[in-house]
Amino acid sequence: MNLFFCRNYVERNWLFRFTVIAMLVVGTFQVNTGHAQTTVIPSAHVSGYYDTNIWSRPKDFLPAGTRLDDYVTAVGGAVELLHETRDIDAKLKLGGDFNAYVENTGLNFFNAKVNGTIGLDRWVDQYVRGARLRVTENFRYTPQSPGFVTGVRQAIAQDNTFFTGLQAFRANTFINTTAVTGSYPISRDLALEGGYTFGVRKFGSILGGDAGGVRFFNTTSNTWFGGPRYQLSRNDSIAALYRQSFILQSRSDGGRSFATNLITLAGNYEKKFQEWEFKAEVGVTFIEPAGGAFPTGSLAVSTQTERDTVIRATLFREARPSVFLVGGAILSNVAQVGISHRIYERLTLDGDAAFGYSQFFPDTNNTTFQNFTGTTRLAYKLTRDITAEVSYLFNNVKSDATSIQYQFSRHMVGFFLSAEWK
Repeated sequence: MNLFFCRNYVERNWLFRFTVIAMLVVGTFQVNTGHAQTTVIPSAHVSGYYDTNIWSRPKDFLPAGTRLDDYVTAVGGAVELLHETRDIDAKLKLGGDFNAYVENTGLNFFNAKVNGTIGLDRWVDQYVRGARLRVTENFRYTPQSPGFVTGVRQAIAQDNTFFTGLQAFRANTFINTTAVTGSYPISRDLALEGGYTFGVRKFGSILGGDAGGVRFFNTTSNTWFGGPRYQLSRNDSIAALYRQSFILQSRSDGGRSFATNLITLAGNYEKKFQEWEFKAEVGVTFIEPAGGAFPTGSLAVSTQTERDTVIRATLFREARPSVFLVGGAILSNVAQVGISHRIYERLTLDGDAAFGYSQFFPDTNNTTFQNFTGTTRLAYKLTRDITAEVSYLFNNVKSDATSIQYQFSRHMVGFFLSAEWK
């Protein structure tokens, strides 16, 4: 696929994205705002933690004499907006924090996050009985982007387009994904569902100096899916899905653009209980220009967040954009489980473990990247609004890419004090 076609392709998808957003904005302004209820939840936090590897890279890949560990103090806050009318429900959370180091003051940085959803099911149901429509937005700016989606009791869903187990070196990173999903009923038990996700991930220069063979890839991803879903019973459904991703990339330090195309054909099964939800998908993915077809699939089990014990478990093998070390696509194999248990009204214990095994093209058997991350957190509510937490994180990374091989571990121990005024 030549570069001219790639650029035209992305331009058409930008036009498509603008059209969809414009339609949603127009539709939102047409919504009846009677009986509207808006809740604003401000919060603030302060924390101190010790990090054994602030660079997220091996010592051998840093200039001689560079200190790996440091103490960090973070101060920040967030605002969560909950808005509900007769026709829509919306959740939006904006937050940020400033992080200051004791020794490496030149590395002080700012984190920013925006996560939001707009549910338009009740609005579209007025025009097409049983139709559904939802918009989600996820934005993040950070020099220390995680390799996995984090959190167990998640109030707002996070997008994992770029969180595939790859743990990059420290670099200023901009990530944004916007998704639109919907469903159109054909009969009482049959519906057509589909969606579109636009994702961007861009990088600044590597902090700590360049390392030979290490590359970042600015990435634009356009993904759409669609297919019929049949309701077997009140709690069971099956679907046939077609999903295609067009990925356009270039090296962050400059260079020509190149494209990757992913096409997936899959079958999906979902079962929902009163307190549990189960999803499974099995299919095959065709990858170009790497060539070849690969079996892919996913499995997800979760419980309701209101329970005293919450469990989230995911397992997937999927082709995704590769943004670090090697461009194009990777086969991402990820297993992740998180448990949150409310010991009693004031005390909660959380734990999360994730393992990612990424296979780079073209030699997927011998060019790999492994990442294991484990976290634990103990939170105690001092008052109705104030919570104290202690946490520990362990991270082990091993790269066996043909361009570079390395391995390192990282430990983080911290104390957090947060306040949320509901």
